[in-house]
Amino acid sequence: MNWKNASKRSLLFILRFLLIVLLIFIAFVVGGMFGYSVIGDGGSPLDVFNRELWEHVLSFVLS
Repeated sequence: MNWKNASKRSLLFILRFLLIVLLIFIAFVVGGMFGYSVIGDGGSPLDVFNRELWEHVLSFVLS
């Protein structure tokens, strides 16, 4: 295997890895928005990004 093929394979591996990480992040965000607004209390989907909500969740879980 020469350097050209090795660098091409490495670049493809890195791009696939970044794509998978991006898809996982998107799934986490969309799942949180869906879970909070539809399954949860029915508030705005963007409320899931409020700091006060996460402070409440963490205080509930850690206490």
